[in-house]
Amino acid sequence: MFNSLYKLYRNSSIKNPLEDFNTESFAGILKMHPDICAAFCSGFLNLPEEEYTVDTQYFQDIPNEPNCFIDLVFIGDTNVCFVENKVESSEGDKQLERYAKALIKHHDGKGKYLRYCTKYSDPKNINEDFHKVNVDFSQFRWYEVAKFLQTFEDKPVVNLYLEFLKEHKMAQDNTLRSDNLIAMESMRKTIEIVEFHVDNSKPEFTERFGKVDYNKNFNWDQIRNHNRIVYLVQKELPSKTDKLSEILYGIEFENLKMITRILIYKENEHFTTYINLENSSEFKKIEYDIGTVFQLEEDLGRFLNKENADKEIQNWFTSSFEKLDFFINLHK
Repeated sequence: MFNSLYKLYRNSSIKNPLEDFNTESFAGILKMHPDICAAFCSGFLNLPEEEYTVDTQYFQDIPNEPNCFIDLVFIGDTNVCFVENKVESSEGDKQLERYAKALIKHHDGKGKYLRYCTKYSDPKNINEDFHKVNVDFSQFRWYEVAKFLQTFEDKPVVNLYLEFLKEHKMAQDNTLRSDNLIAMESMRKTIEIVEFHVDNSKPEFTERFGKVDYNKNFNWDQIRNHNRIVYLVQKELPSKTDKLSEILYGIEFENLKMITRILIYKENEHFTTYINLENSSEFKKIEYDIGTVFQLEEDLGRFLNKENADKEIQNWFTSSFEKLDFFINLHK
């Protein structure tokens, strides 16, 4: 939802559509869910506990600064917090300094808090200067906001917003850690092993389901976008609406599983037939916005340290192809 809305929003004449859309989206969630707003203010922004109202593009009149609009503002009876949000840009000329001046001029008698949120690292060494004028300053990154929101994933709108943050690479902590270095050392060998086992079953797959869709960047795209290495075809259930089913097999990295599956798009005329089927004892039924998946899977750990693992993995894939082919033909 948020990604679709942003596509419309970015066509406007707004100077920084991603930053503004992101701010309004996040503020909307905070307004919609007071419990999230309260937790964000006290637990994340470290503001004193009280009830805060949320506002965006908040204008503050200060001398010689006609365009002082604060992205996100939290206003309580005894405290106020300004938050400047950045995605693909950096701080404007003395922007944070101007916001501190606005806090001092317009919010006398209240606790004053200034926060700076960025996608990329942009350290500021100004906390001491602000402290002298009683403005509490700290900064954080969007991936930290995403981590905070993960505790509220039971709320559908939060899940949709997290997908938006992931789409724009704002939800990932890119800090280089020791386990990342260890993974890098073995990454190429791991990918080669996975490719070997997937390639080993390719002849049986293509013989049964047809030529796979593939280009020289296919495996890298699958790893980057889906955390897996697979082969796929889109020819099994031809559709008059040009919505083909998708059959694929391969290995998923995140849950360390071998999978064979068919995805049937909702617009496909065969969709109703399959969606009403009772699950067999072996097929896992997974529903997505675009359609439904019927999947066979096996834990990769079952073949750990086995001398004949290559043959056993190939046998599992071959058996799964037979079962999926029978399943498809039975309900065509």
